[in-house]
Amino acid sequence: GNDLSLSGDPTATPIDLSGYLDNTDNQDLSLTGNILSLTNDGTTVDLSAYVNDDTNEIELPTGGTNGQILSTDGSGVYSWVDDEDDQNAGEVNLVTPVDMDEAGEASPTNETTVEAAIQAIAPITSKAARIFYPPSIAVPASSTGPGTPIDLHAQYVAQYGSPAVKSPSAPNSIPTYAAGELHYYITFYDTSVFSGVSVSDAGIMTFTVDAVPTGYNSLINVVFVVK
Repeated sequence: GNDLSLSGDPTATPIDLSGYLDNTDNQDLSLTGNILSLTNDGTTVDLSAYVNDDTNEIELPTGGTNGQILSTDGSGVYSWVDDEDDQNAGEVNLVTPVDMDEAGEASPTNETTVEAAIQAIAPITSKAARIFYPPSIAVPASSTGPGTPIDLHAQYVAQYGSPAVKSPSAPNSIPTYAAGELHYYITFYDTSVFSGVSVSDAGIMTFTVDAVPTGYNSLINVVFVVK
């Protein structure tokens, strides 16, 4: 019921709480004009101060078409844009514009989109990343005459596949290219020592020793280019 009693005390007098029930769960809100009221409560709230006040209303820019959403640049400028995830690289702006290909220019042009950055850096990386020097190898030149052909690709794979020393977290071998994935170049050799120098598409270098070099040493520079 609505009586409050104390157990364990037979002398305690029960208290009737029915007069304190307010039935709050059954109360209703009502709005008359701009006045908000609660049933069984004499206190009302005047909402007229919040009506037709531009500071409390959301005003959207005019325009836009079906399917577009409102976008902001973060500085109070809003615009309607297509609601889609398939934007191309030319439509995606860089957070900070940056110059990718005009170092040293007095007035370099900064790239502002992902597409512009890719187009600017691609010619650089496509060259630099494809060219490398293979590891050094010994070229026998202690006697004159045709030298033993040297498989430049095999020498490269052997050294990259079994490094003498590596850092603790490094893999055991260095990634390598197949023989057919490379172009082979001899960029320099001592013409007073060697002649008939050539290299095949498989990376086999042939040569002839015309004169034994001082100290039996001479340089031959080799460059690999990824196709």
